Amino acid sequence: MKRLFAALFLGVFVFAPAARAQDDWKPDAGFRSLFNGKDLSGWKYKGSKEDLAGKAESADKRFLVKDGAIVCDVGKGIKDLYTIEEFGEDFVVKMEFRAGPKADSGVYIRGPQLQIRDFKRRNEQKQLTKFKDDDWNLLVITVKGTEATYTLNDEALKPDKMKVPAKGGIGLQAETGKFEYRRVQIKVEGKAKAAAPRIDPVTLNTSLIAGDTKKRLLLITESRGFVHGVVNRGKKDMCHVEKTFVELAEKYKFFEVDYTQDSRSVINDENLKKYDAVFFYTTGELPLTDAQKSDLLAFVKKGKGFGGSHCATDTFYKWKEYGEMIGGYFDGHPWNAGTKIKVIVEDKKHAATKHLGDSFEITDEIYQFKAPYDRKKLHVLMRLDMASVKNQGKRADKDNALAWTNEYGNGRVFYTALGHQTEVWNDPRFQQHVIGGLRYMFGMEK
Repeated sequence: MKRLFAALFLGVFVFAPAARAQDDWKPDAGFRSLFNGKDLSGWKYKGSKEDLAGKAESADKRFLVKDGAIVCDVGKGIKDLYTIEEFGEDFVVKMEFRAGPKADSGVYIRGPQLQIRDFKRRNEQKQLTKFKDDDWNLLVITVKGTEATYTLNDEALKPDKMKVPAKGGIGLQAETGKFEYRRVQIKVEGKAKAAAPRIDPVTLNTSLIAGDTKKRLLLITESRGFVHGVVNRGKKDMCHVEKTFVELAEKYKFFEVDYTQDSRSVINDENLKKYDAVFFYTTGELPLTDAQKSDLLAFVKKGKGFGGSHCATDTFYKWKEYGEMIGGYFDGHPWNAGTKIKVIVEDKKHAATKHLGDSFEITDEIYQFKAPYDRKKLHVLMRLDMASVKNQGKRADKDNALAWTNEYGNGRVFYTALGHQTEVWNDPRFQQHVIGGLRYMFGMEK
Protein backbone atom coordinates (compact mmCIF):
# COMPACT_ATOMS: atom_id res chain seq x y z
CA MET A 1 0.00 0.00 0.00
CA LYS A 2 1.43 3.35 -0.99
CA ARG A 3 2.10 6.07 1.54
CA LEU A 4 1.42 9.48 0.12
CA PHE A 5 2.41 12.80 1.69
CA ALA A 6 1.15 15.33 -0.83
CA ALA A 7 -2.48 15.81 0.25
CA LEU A 8 -3.86 19.29 -0.08
CA PHE A 9 -7.29 19.20 1.43
CA LEU A 10 -9.09 18.14 4.51
CA GLY A 11 -12.48 16.67 4.33
CA VAL A 12 -14.27 13.64 5.42
CA PHE A 13 -16.87 11.20 4.26
CA VAL A 14 -20.32 10.55 5.59
CA PHE A 15 -21.93 7.35 4.49
CA ALA A 16 -24.67 4.84 5.31
CA PRO A 17 -25.70 1.39 4.13
CA ALA A 18 -28.94 2.78 2.78
CA ALA A 19 -30.18 6.21 1.83
CA ARG A 20 -32.67 6.16 4.66
CA ALA A 21 -29.90 5.50 7.20
CA GLN A 22 -28.04 8.55 5.92
CA ASP A 23 -31.18 10.69 6.07
CA ASP A 24 -32.05 9.60 9.59
CA TRP A 25 -28.53 9.82 10.95
CA LYS A 26 -27.50 13.02 12.73
CA PRO A 27 -24.00 14.11 13.76
CA ASP A 28 -23.07 13.96 17.42
CA ALA A 29 -23.38 17.12 19.53
CA GLY A 30 -20.71 19.61 18.48
CA PHE A 31 -19.95 17.74 15.24
CA ARG A 32 -21.02 18.49 11.69
CA SER A 33 -21.40 16.25 8.66
CA LEU A 34 -19.15 16.81 5.65
CA PHE A 35 -20.81 14.65 3.00
CA ASN A 36 -24.37 14.95 1.71
CA GLY A 37 -24.87 11.22 1.10
CA LYS A 38 -26.10 11.90 -2.46
CA ASP A 39 -23.15 12.97 -4.60
CA LEU A 40 -19.49 14.03 -4.47
CA SER A 41 -20.13 17.72 -3.84
CA GLY A 42 -17.19 19.20 -1.96
CA TRP A 43 -14.78 16.54 -3.21
CA LYS A 44 -12.13 16.49 -5.93
CA TYR A 45 -9.38 14.35 -7.38
CA LYS A 46 -5.94 14.71 -5.86
CA GLY A 47 -4.17 17.61 -7.54
CA SER A 48 -7.33 18.86 -9.26
CA LYS A 49 -9.29 22.03 -8.63
CA GLU A 50 -12.59 20.72 -9.98
CA ASP A 51 -15.37 20.24 -7.48
CA LEU A 52 -17.23 16.99 -8.29
CA ALA A 53 -20.51 18.62 -7.26
CA GLY A 54 -23.57 16.82 -8.59
CA LYS A 55 -21.62 13.72 -9.62
CA ALA A 56 -22.48 10.41 -7.97
CA GLU A 57 -19.54 8.60 -9.55
CA SER A 58 -15.96 9.55 -10.30
CA ALA A 59 -14.84 9.41 -13.95
CA ASP A 60 -12.46 6.52 -13.28
CA LYS A 61 -15.21 4.45 -11.57
CA ARG A 62 -13.19 4.13 -8.37
CA PHE A 63 -15.59 6.09 -6.17
CA LEU A 64 -19.36 5.71 -6.24
CA VAL A 65 -22.05 7.21 -4.05
CA LYS A 66 -24.56 4.44 -3.44
CA ASP A 67 -27.23 4.02 -0.77
CA GLY A 68 -25.92 7.03 1.13
CA ALA A 69 -22.32 5.82 1.20
CA ILE A 70 -19.12 6.36 -0.76
CA VAL A 71 -18.07 3.00 -2.17
CA CYS A 72 -14.38 2.66 -3.04
CA ASP A 73 -13.16 0.13 -5.56
CA VAL A 74 -10.03 -0.16 -7.65
CA GLY A 75 -11.60 0.55 -11.03
CA LYS A 76 -9.30 1.63 -13.85
CA GLY A 77 -8.01 4.95 -12.53
CA ILE A 78 -5.09 6.00 -10.40
CA LYS A 79 -6.40 9.13 -8.71
CA ASP A 80 -7.37 9.33 -5.06
CA LEU A 81 -10.30 11.36 -3.79
CA TYR A 82 -9.80 14.44 -1.63
CA THR A 83 -12.08 16.98 -0.09
CA ILE A 84 -11.96 20.61 -1.06
CA GLU A 85 -12.02 21.77 2.52
CA GLU A 86 -8.79 22.28 4.45
CA PHE A 87 -8.22 22.51 8.20
CA GLY A 88 -5.43 24.19 10.14
CA GLU A 89 -7.24 23.76 13.44
CA ASP A 90 -7.18 20.91 15.92
CA PHE A 91 -10.08 18.59 15.18
CA VAL A 92 -11.73 15.24 15.82
CA VAL A 93 -13.11 13.19 12.94
CA LYS A 94 -15.37 10.19 13.30
CA MET A 95 -16.25 7.87 10.45
CA GLU A 96 -17.50 4.34 9.95
CA PHE A 97 -16.11 1.94 7.34
CA ARG A 98 -16.91 -1.52 6.08
CA ALA A 99 -14.26 -3.63 4.37
CA GLY A 100 -14.68 -6.44 1.88
CA PRO A 101 -12.57 -9.62 2.16
CA LYS A 102 -8.86 -8.69 2.45
CA ALA A 103 -9.65 -5.21 1.08
CA ASP A 104 -7.11 -2.42 1.40
CA SER A 105 -7.82 1.30 1.67
CA GLY A 106 -6.50 4.30 3.52
CA VAL A 107 -7.34 7.71 4.90
CA TYR A 108 -4.94 10.58 4.25
CA ILE A 109 -4.61 12.89 7.24
CA ARG A 110 -3.28 16.21 5.94
CA GLY A 111 -1.06 14.12 3.68
CA PRO A 112 0.32 11.09 5.54
CA GLN A 113 -1.71 7.93 5.08
CA LEU A 114 -3.39 5.96 7.82
CA GLN A 115 -3.74 2.41 6.52
CA ILE A 116 -7.27 1.07 6.85
CA ARG A 117 -7.74 -2.58 5.89
CA ASP A 118 -9.73 -5.73 6.42
CA PHE A 119 -7.42 -6.35 9.35
CA LYS A 120 -8.68 -9.68 10.68
CA ARG A 121 -8.74 -11.57 7.37
CA ARG A 122 -5.38 -10.07 6.39
CA ASN A 123 -3.98 -11.24 9.73
CA GLU A 124 -2.87 -7.70 10.67
CA GLN A 125 -3.28 -5.49 13.74
CA LYS A 126 -3.68 -8.65 15.85
CA GLN A 127 -4.23 -6.61 19.01
CA LEU A 128 -7.70 -5.63 17.76
CA THR A 129 -10.41 -7.68 19.44
CA LYS A 130 -13.48 -5.67 18.36
CA PHE A 131 -12.92 -5.51 14.61
CA LYS A 132 -15.98 -6.67 12.64
CA ASP A 133 -15.82 -8.59 9.36
CA ASP A 134 -18.30 -7.34 6.74
CA ASP A 135 -19.77 -4.87 9.21
CA TRP A 136 -19.30 -1.24 10.19
CA ASN A 137 -16.29 -0.24 12.27
CA LEU A 138 -15.83 3.13 13.95
CA LEU A 139 -12.64 5.06 13.24
CA VAL A 140 -11.87 8.16 15.33
CA ILE A 141 -9.02 10.45 14.32
CA THR A 142 -7.82 13.20 16.64
CA VAL A 143 -5.43 15.88 15.40
CA LYS A 144 -3.69 18.23 17.82
CA GLY A 145 -1.10 20.53 16.33
CA THR A 146 1.00 18.32 14.08
CA GLU A 147 0.22 14.97 15.72
CA ALA A 148 -2.60 12.59 14.83
CA THR A 149 -3.85 9.78 17.05
CA TYR A 150 -6.62 7.32 16.26
CA THR A 151 -8.70 4.45 17.56
CA LEU A 152 -10.74 1.73 15.88
CA ASN A 153 -13.80 0.63 17.86
CA ASP A 154 -12.14 2.25 20.89
CA GLU A 155 -8.95 0.18 20.45
CA ALA A 156 -5.58 1.65 19.45
CA LEU A 157 -4.10 1.00 16.03
CA LYS A 158 -0.35 0.49 15.60
CA PRO A 159 1.51 2.76 15.41
CA ASP A 160 -0.76 4.74 17.69
CA LYS A 161 0.22 8.18 16.34
CA MET A 162 1.80 9.92 13.37
CA LYS A 163 3.21 13.31 12.48
CA VAL A 164 1.09 15.39 10.11
CA PRO A 165 1.48 18.82 8.50
CA ALA A 166 0.05 21.91 10.19
CA LYS A 167 -2.67 22.26 7.58
CA GLY A 168 -4.23 20.00 5.01
CA GLY A 169 -7.01 17.58 4.30
CA ILE A 170 -8.21 14.05 4.44
CA GLY A 171 -8.34 11.92 1.31
CA LEU A 172 -9.68 8.50 0.49
CA GLN A 173 -7.78 5.72 -1.27
CA ALA A 174 -9.12 2.80 -3.31
CA GLU A 175 -6.29 0.25 -3.27
CA THR A 176 -7.54 -3.36 -3.22
CA GLY A 177 -11.04 -4.74 -2.93
CA LYS A 178 -14.22 -2.98 -1.94
CA PHE A 179 -14.45 -0.40 0.85
CA GLU A 180 -17.39 1.68 2.08
CA TYR A 181 -17.30 4.78 4.27
CA ARG A 182 -20.21 6.48 5.99
CA ARG A 183 -21.25 8.80 8.82
CA VAL A 184 -18.17 10.97 8.81
CA GLN A 185 -18.42 13.93 11.11
CA ILE A 186 -15.99 16.54 12.35
CA LYS A 187 -15.63 18.75 15.39
CA VAL A 188 -13.13 21.57 15.26
CA GLU A 189 -11.52 21.89 18.68
CA GLY A 190 -9.41 25.00 18.21
CA LYS A 191 -6.70 26.53 16.10
CA ALA A 192 -3.40 24.70 15.97
CA LYS A 193 -0.44 26.86 16.92
CA ALA A 194 1.24 26.45 13.55
CA ALA A 195 -1.87 27.14 11.51
CA ALA A 196 -2.87 30.51 10.15
CA PRO A 197 -6.51 31.44 10.77
CA ARG A 198 -8.81 31.10 7.77
CA ILE A 199 -11.26 33.68 9.03
CA ASP A 200 -9.90 37.08 9.87
CA PRO A 201 -11.93 38.90 12.52
CA VAL A 202 -11.89 42.67 12.57
CA THR A 203 -12.18 43.98 16.10
CA LEU A 204 -13.42 47.55 16.35
CA ASN A 205 -13.02 49.57 19.53
CA THR A 206 -14.64 52.71 18.16
CA SER A 207 -17.82 54.27 19.49
CA LEU A 208 -21.19 53.63 17.88
CA ILE A 209 -23.33 56.04 15.98
CA ALA A 210 -25.93 57.37 18.39
CA GLY A 211 -28.92 55.09 18.66
CA ASP A 212 -27.29 52.22 16.80
CA THR A 213 -26.26 48.83 18.09
CA LYS A 214 -23.10 47.37 16.61
CA LYS A 215 -23.92 44.54 14.22
CA ARG A 216 -21.80 41.60 13.07
CA LEU A 217 -21.39 40.70 9.41
CA LEU A 218 -20.00 37.47 7.93
CA LEU A 219 -18.48 38.16 4.50
CA ILE A 220 -17.89 35.22 2.14
CA THR A 221 -15.61 35.86 -0.88
CA GLU A 222 -15.23 32.27 -2.11
CA SER A 223 -15.01 31.43 -5.82
CA ARG A 224 -15.98 28.01 -7.20
CA GLY A 225 -16.38 29.35 -10.71
CA PHE A 226 -14.90 32.46 -12.28
CA VAL A 227 -12.52 34.26 -9.89
CA HIS A 228 -13.06 38.01 -10.06
CA GLY A 229 -10.03 40.20 -9.61
CA VAL A 230 -11.59 42.01 -6.67
CA VAL A 231 -11.68 38.78 -4.63
CA ASN A 232 -8.37 37.30 -5.78
CA ARG A 233 -6.07 37.58 -2.76
CA GLY A 234 -2.94 36.54 -4.62
CA LYS A 235 -0.19 36.75 -2.01
CA LYS A 236 -2.05 39.27 0.13
CA ASP A 237 -3.90 38.61 3.37
CA MET A 238 -7.14 40.05 2.06
CA CYS A 239 -8.73 40.78 -1.29
CA HIS A 240 -10.01 44.17 -2.40
CA VAL A 241 -13.64 43.45 -1.42
CA GLU A 242 -12.58 42.35 2.06
CA LYS A 243 -10.33 45.39 2.43
CA THR A 244 -13.19 47.67 1.42
CA PHE A 245 -15.57 46.15 3.98
CA VAL A 246 -12.94 46.46 6.71
CA GLU A 247 -12.41 50.13 5.85
CA LEU A 248 -16.16 50.77 5.76
CA ALA A 249 -16.56 49.15 9.17
CA GLU A 250 -13.83 51.41 10.55
CA LYS A 251 -15.42 54.47 8.99
CA TYR A 252 -19.10 53.93 9.75
CA LYS A 253 -18.66 52.16 13.09
CA PHE A 254 -22.10 50.52 13.29
CA PHE A 255 -20.85 47.06 12.29
CA GLU A 256 -17.85 44.75 12.42
CA VAL A 257 -16.93 42.16 9.83
CA ASP A 258 -15.42 38.69 9.72
CA TYR A 259 -14.35 37.47 6.30
CA THR A 260 -13.36 34.15 4.78
CA GLN A 261 -12.95 32.30 1.49
CA ASP A 262 -13.94 29.00 3.10
CA SER A 263 -17.73 28.99 3.43
CA ARG A 264 -17.89 25.41 4.65
CA SER A 265 -15.90 26.24 7.77
CA VAL A 266 -18.28 28.97 8.97
CA ILE A 267 -21.79 28.26 7.66
CA ASN A 268 -23.43 26.23 10.38
CA ASP A 269 -26.17 26.89 12.92
CA GLU A 270 -23.88 27.34 15.91
CA ASN A 271 -21.47 29.74 14.24
CA LEU A 272 -24.19 31.78 12.55
CA LYS A 273 -25.61 32.67 15.94
CA LYS A 274 -22.75 35.18 16.25
CA TYR A 275 -23.89 37.20 13.23
CA ASP A 276 -26.67 39.54 12.20
CA ALA A 277 -26.16 39.13 8.45
CA VAL A 278 -24.19 37.21 5.81
CA PHE A 279 -22.90 38.80 2.58
CA PHE A 280 -21.79 36.86 -0.52
CA TYR A 281 -19.36 37.80 -3.29
CA THR A 282 -19.16 34.27 -4.64
CA THR A 283 -19.33 32.07 -7.73
CA GLY A 284 -20.24 28.47 -8.46
CA GLU A 285 -21.47 25.64 -6.26
CA LEU A 286 -19.96 26.33 -2.84
CA PRO A 287 -19.21 23.07 -0.97
CA LEU A 288 -21.92 23.35 1.67
CA THR A 289 -23.62 20.23 2.95
CA ASP A 290 -27.41 19.96 2.90
CA ALA A 291 -27.41 20.63 6.63
CA GLN A 292 -25.35 23.78 6.17
CA LYS A 293 -27.66 24.99 3.42
CA SER A 294 -30.63 24.45 5.72
CA ASP A 295 -28.83 26.33 8.50
CA LEU A 296 -28.25 29.34 6.22
CA LEU A 297 -31.86 29.45 5.06
CA ALA A 298 -33.12 29.13 8.64
CA PHE A 299 -30.75 31.91 9.73
CA VAL A 300 -32.38 34.30 7.24
CA LYS A 301 -35.97 33.12 7.66
CA LYS A 302 -35.77 33.65 11.41
CA GLY A 303 -35.15 37.36 10.90
CA LYS A 304 -31.50 37.90 10.03
CA GLY A 305 -30.04 39.51 6.93
CA PHE A 306 -28.52 38.23 3.70
CA GLY A 307 -26.85 40.23 0.96
CA GLY A 308 -24.82 39.86 -2.16
CA SER A 309 -22.96 41.79 -4.80
CA HIS A 310 -22.53 41.10 -8.51
CA CYS A 311 -21.68 37.38 -8.85
CA ALA A 312 -23.69 36.31 -5.79
CA THR A 313 -26.34 35.53 -8.42
CA ASP A 314 -23.76 33.40 -10.28
CA THR A 315 -23.81 31.00 -7.33
CA PHE A 316 -25.71 27.83 -6.39
CA TYR A 317 -27.62 27.23 -9.62
CA LYS A 318 -28.41 23.72 -8.36
CA TRP A 319 -29.93 24.98 -5.12
CA LYS A 320 -33.44 26.23 -5.89
CA GLU A 321 -34.03 27.78 -2.48
CA TYR A 322 -30.92 29.92 -2.81
CA GLY A 323 -32.20 31.34 -6.09
CA GLU A 324 -35.53 32.14 -4.45
CA MET A 325 -33.76 33.87 -1.59
CA ILE A 326 -31.27 35.94 -3.63
CA GLY A 327 -34.03 36.76 -6.14
CA GLY A 328 -32.62 35.65 -9.51
CA TYR A 329 -29.77 34.02 -11.41
CA PHE A 330 -27.10 35.50 -13.67
CA ASP A 331 -27.97 35.14 -17.37
CA GLY A 332 -24.95 36.66 -19.04
CA HIS A 333 -23.51 40.16 -19.28
CA PRO A 334 -24.27 41.69 -22.68
CA TRP A 335 -22.57 44.81 -21.33
CA ASN A 336 -18.99 43.79 -20.60
CA ALA A 337 -16.56 45.25 -18.08
CA GLY A 338 -15.75 48.84 -18.94
CA THR A 339 -19.24 49.62 -20.24
CA LYS A 340 -20.51 53.06 -19.26
CA ILE A 341 -24.23 52.99 -18.49
CA LYS A 342 -26.96 55.12 -17.00
CA VAL A 343 -28.82 53.82 -13.96
CA ILE A 344 -32.42 54.80 -13.18
CA VAL A 345 -33.18 54.92 -9.45
CA GLU A 346 -36.67 53.53 -8.80
CA ASP A 347 -36.74 53.92 -5.01
CA LYS A 348 -35.30 57.29 -3.97
CA LYS A 349 -36.11 56.78 -0.29
CA HIS A 350 -34.42 53.44 0.41
CA ALA A 351 -31.27 53.47 2.54
CA ALA A 352 -29.26 51.95 -0.33
CA THR A 353 -30.31 54.44 -3.02
CA LYS A 354 -31.52 57.67 -1.41
CA HIS A 355 -28.13 59.34 -2.04
CA LEU A 356 -28.13 58.58 -5.77
CA GLY A 357 -30.76 61.01 -7.03
CA ASP A 358 -33.03 60.22 -9.99
CA SER A 359 -30.25 58.65 -12.05
CA PHE A 360 -26.47 58.39 -12.36
CA GLU A 361 -23.80 57.06 -14.70
CA ILE A 362 -21.26 54.38 -13.84
CA THR A 363 -18.80 52.10 -15.65
CA ASP A 364 -18.96 48.40 -14.77
CA GLU A 365 -19.85 44.94 -16.07
CA ILE A 366 -23.65 44.76 -16.23
CA TYR A 367 -25.67 41.59 -15.74
CA GLN A 368 -29.03 40.46 -17.02
CA PHE A 369 -31.09 37.94 -15.03
CA LYS A 370 -33.27 34.88 -15.46
CA ALA A 371 -35.80 33.07 -13.27
CA PRO A 372 -36.62 33.13 -10.49
CA TYR A 373 -36.19 36.88 -11.10
CA ASP A 374 -39.64 38.48 -11.03
CA ARG A 375 -40.05 42.13 -10.11
CA LYS A 376 -43.54 41.33 -8.81
CA LYS A 377 -41.91 39.30 -6.03
CA LEU A 378 -39.04 41.71 -5.37
CA HIS A 379 -38.67 45.36 -4.51
CA VAL A 380 -36.53 46.79 -7.30
CA LEU A 381 -34.32 49.69 -6.22
CA MET A 382 -32.72 50.60 -9.54
CA ARG A 383 -32.49 49.41 -13.14
CA LEU A 384 -30.47 49.81 -16.29
CA ASP A 385 -31.58 52.69 -18.55
CA MET A 386 -31.90 50.80 -21.83
CA ALA A 387 -31.58 54.05 -23.78
CA SER A 388 -27.96 54.27 -22.57
CA VAL A 389 -26.82 51.03 -24.29
CA LYS A 390 -26.86 49.82 -27.88
CA ASN A 391 -27.09 46.11 -27.04
CA GLN A 392 -30.62 45.52 -25.79
CA GLY A 393 -29.89 42.09 -24.29
CA LYS A 394 -32.20 39.10 -24.57
CA ARG A 395 -34.98 39.95 -22.14
CA ALA A 396 -38.10 40.66 -24.16
CA ASP A 397 -39.42 42.95 -21.42
CA LYS A 398 -36.12 44.90 -21.23
CA ASP A 399 -36.42 44.72 -17.44
CA ASN A 400 -32.80 44.70 -16.33
CA ALA A 401 -32.83 45.44 -12.62
CA LEU A 402 -29.53 46.36 -10.97
CA ALA A 403 -30.47 46.22 -7.28
CA TRP A 404 -33.37 44.93 -5.25
CA THR A 405 -34.51 43.76 -1.84
CA ASN A 406 -36.43 40.61 -0.99
CA GLU A 407 -38.34 39.55 2.10
CA TYR A 408 -37.44 35.94 2.85
CA GLY A 409 -39.41 34.57 5.77
CA ASN A 410 -38.78 37.16 8.46
CA GLY A 411 -35.40 38.01 6.97
CA ARG A 412 -34.20 40.87 4.79
CA VAL A 413 -32.25 40.27 1.56
CA PHE A 414 -30.35 42.95 -0.38
CA TYR A 415 -28.65 42.42 -3.74
CA THR A 416 -26.73 44.77 -6.02
CA ALA A 417 -25.57 43.68 -9.47
CA LEU A 418 -22.75 46.24 -9.51
CA GLY A 419 -19.26 45.47 -8.22
CA HIS A 420 -17.26 43.76 -10.96
CA GLN A 421 -14.52 46.37 -11.17
CA THR A 422 -12.06 47.67 -8.60
CA GLU A 423 -12.99 51.21 -9.59
CA VAL A 424 -16.59 50.55 -8.55
CA TRP A 425 -15.56 49.33 -5.12
CA ASN A 426 -13.50 52.52 -4.77
CA ASP A 427 -16.44 54.70 -5.81
CA PRO A 428 -17.95 56.55 -2.78
CA ARG A 429 -21.42 56.28 -4.36
CA PHE A 430 -21.19 52.49 -4.54
CA GLN A 431 -19.71 52.27 -1.04
CA GLN A 432 -22.64 54.27 0.31
CA HIS A 433 -24.97 52.01 -1.70
CA VAL A 434 -23.49 48.99 0.08
CA ILE A 435 -23.64 50.70 3.47
CA GLY A 436 -27.33 51.43 2.95
CA GLY A 437 -27.87 47.81 1.94
CA LEU A 438 -26.17 46.64 5.12
CA ARG A 439 -28.31 48.91 7.27
CA TYR A 440 -31.38 47.44 5.58
CA MET A 441 -30.10 43.87 6.10
CA PHE A 442 -29.43 44.62 9.77
CA GLY A 443 -32.95 46.01 10.21
CA MET A 444 -31.60 49.47 11.04
CA GLU A 445 -33.36 51.23 8.15
CA LYS A 446 -36.05 50.45 5.63
